[in-house]
Amino acid sequence: MNDLENHFGDDASLDMQTNKEILAFLVKNSAETSTMKASWNFLNSINNKDIIALSQTDYWKRKHKNIPKEIFENEKIKSQANCKACHSDIEKGLIENENIKDISDFK
Repeated sequence: MNDLENHFGDDASLDMQTNKEILAFLVKNSAETSTMKASWNFLNSINNKDIIALSQTDYWKRKHKNIPKEIFENEKIKSQANCKACHSDIEKGLIENENIKDISDFK
């Protein structure tokens, strides 16, 4: 949040109040404060590495290792970063197994 003018090559600058509100939300909802098992699994798999994407964690790689790479290239998914394509409850901070779409839906 401190260097948004260089956010992955884009200028994502915000006014000070909006930046402050988003930062407060991020801190309040961070993995460090979560009671969700998956949050702790992700957090513990980072191992002090500078990781900016969940898909780069050891936990994510282990959980997704049996999914063919072509699935992530499917036009409905497009990349490993599109969690919502398969995890319908991700916007609630959940990734419950019973809410994961079957990969046959994307073949």
